[in-house]
Amino acid sequence: MEEFETVLVRNVRHSDLERLCKSVKTYAGCYVLKAASGQAGPSGLDAHCWFPSRDDSILFQLQWAAPDANKE
Repeated sequence: MEEFETVLVRNVRHSDLERLCKSVKTYAGCYVLKAASGQAGPSGLDAHCWFPSRDDSILFQLQWAAPDANKE
C-alpha cells in the first residue's frame, strides 16, 4: 500500500474552509484543522491534508499552497 502524501496549508481563513473542503475531496484526500501556526496577519486555521498519491498532492498544492493563492 502506498503512503499518503502530506500537504500543510497555513492560516486558512474561515471564509475559505468550504472551498478547502471541496478541494481536498476533489483529490480524494482528508484533512485535520488545527489552531493557527502563529504567523503574522489575519488568524485562521492550519489545514494538515493527506492525499493517496503524490500526483494528487501536487495538484492540490498548485491550487492552495502557491504564494497568494488564498488572497482575493
